[in-house]
Amino acid sequence: EMRIKMLREHIDTMEKSMMMIKDIQKREDINYNQLTRWINNKEKHANKFQHIVTQYYMTQRIKPGTDNYEKKLVLLHRMVVYAMKCKQTTDMDHIEELRECVDKFEKLYFKEKK
Repeated sequence: EMRIKMLREHIDTMEKSMMMIKDIQKREDINYNQLTRWINNKEKHANKFQHIVTQYYMTQRIKPGTDNYEKKLVLLHRMVVYAMKCKQTTDMDHIEELRECVDKFEKLYFKEKK
């Protein structure tokens, strides 16, 4: 599914941005313009991730009364929250949580489609 792939690409980009932010912050001579660009990039991809989760899956795809409705909503909500945490920090644990949630959601969502 294209949107699952897009979610994973946004996670990868947030992760790279976090690594670059950490790397820049370690330097003796910090380039604040470069630091700002990586922070903005991380936040932009977190927003795009949240948009797919809310506007595509929660609004259009997940219908009340379907199998595992509540489980899917919980996973989608966790994804939105962890994307927000990725915006606010450079904690790689949030990246891993996002990946796990996407994997679990993909299995639940496509189990029905088969």
